Amino acid sequence: MKRTYVNIIFICVFLHTGSLFSQQKKISRRKPLELGIMVGASHYIGDLTKGIDFQETNPAAGIMCRYHITDYITLRGSAWFGQISGDDKNYDDEEFRKNRNLSFKSNIFEFSGTFEWNILGFEETTKARPFSPFLFAGFGVYKYNPKAQFKYMPNVILPSSGLPIHPAELEEFDGKWFELQPMATEGQESTQYNDRKRYALTQLSLPIGLGFKKQISDKWALGFEVGVRLTYNDYLDDVSKTYAGDQIVGSNSKLQAAVLADRTIELGRDFNAPKAARGTSTAPDMYMFTGITLTRKLGGGKTKCFQF
Repeated sequence: MKRTYVNIIFICVFLHTGSLFSQQKKISRRKPLELGIMVGASHYIGDLTKGIDFQETNPAAGIMCRYHITDYITLRGSAWFGQISGDDKNYDDEEFRKNRNLSFKSNIFEFSGTFEWNILGFEETTKARPFSPFLFAGFGVYKYNPKAQFKYMPNVILPSSGLPIHPAELEEFDGKWFELQPMATEGQESTQYNDRKRYALTQLSLPIGLGFKKQISDKWALGFEVGVRLTYNDYLDDVSKTYAGDQIVGSNSKLQAAVLADRTIELGRDFNAPKAARGTSTAPDMYMFTGITLTRKLGGGKTKCFQF
């Protein structure tokens, strides 16, 4: 009888140990960390475009790090670098844009943290659930600096004065790219427009998008994604509200600021009147990154067992 009790206890302990061993397999399975690169394009959507303007597509690249929390949820950190640009000359069929005649370009750096939802589940292996479409969303910090190129035009005359639009003293700046934020091109922080503050060159964004990824070997995964960055900023292009007037912009900054703030004069027209529409501040500007991703798995994906 005693031996029977011992056998029963032994069997219970064995079953309990097996249960712990099974749980340990599940708990100790480490999801892999992935490092990779991104190569693609950057786009801008704002006052100087109509939706995505493929004429203003610019190259972009970045690096990324993924940690797979579960088969369905992935935490990701990314760093992108690209350029955004826009030009009213792309829409010379529209009278307003043709007369406004503005353009810009800006390098853009972004650091972001996002969560990916792997819709089908993704197991980082070629043997089980090796691919999945995914959606992503998160937060980002981006740095930008809009610039415009000055083109010296000594032979264009202002109708109202009969004088050249560009005085001879501006010839030395021909072809130079000027940073627009310091010029306060819409009268920011002037006495007449003290309610307009200079926009910050580092701001927050909300990256959202979709993509597809596939494990192509035990170590490597290939993907494609499209991501829009929602912003709280209407000055990615330095254009938002109304003209402040050449006298205000010129006196608040420099002469070159006045001729870059209102480039209608390059068409042989007079400066626009103060408070005439320069941009449309009904919605913030946005930017996008589209690209191919290639990542490599670093460790993880293995099961640690108890050692007896």
